Amino acid sequence: DLFKKTLPSASMSFVQVQSTLSLQRKEAMAVLVQVREHVQVSQGRHRIDIVMLALSGKKIGFEKVITMIDELVATLKKEQIDDESKKEYCAVQFDESDDKKKALERTLADLQTVIEETKEGIATATEEIAALLKGITELDKSVAQATEQRQAENAEYKDLMASNGAAKELILFAKNRMNKFY
Repeated sequence: DLFKKTLPSASMSFVQVQSTLSLQRKEAMAVLVQVREHVQVSQGRHRIDIVMLALSGKKIGFEKVITMIDELVATLKKEQIDDESKKEYCAVQFDESDDKKKALERTLADLQTVIEETKEGIATATEEIAALLKGITELDKSVAQATEQRQAENAEYKDLMASNGAAKELILFAKNRMNKFY
């Protein structure tokens, strides 16, 4: 048991892992170069440049660099949260806009249907008006013919009545004469 405790277990090895300061700087510089490519000037790119400059120098300690990196990470997290909330807002706005667009398209289709039905109704009404005008014209002609016929019949009646009146007078005259003679 004593021997097992003094020797490292199987998970431990005799190889010493050593990370030198220059290796850490190189790795940090590589990460910062990658981050710098995705960050625009307006988003604080100058901070990354300052951190890279500090890493490339030999006299500045890592405390300021780590503080600046922590601030940069916090800023990026905050911007990521802001971007996600803006993305959600935009998605909601797109959905609302799509709903409004669909409603307007339905309204437009309904209005086009109403317009077509109204046009058909106007065409039908125009045909009916033309037929009624034709009927009125024919009725006016028949009324004019009937008026002429009544006027002719009235004149004929007046002539008949005048003839009848003259015949009555003649009969009365003949009757009086006959009465005188007989």
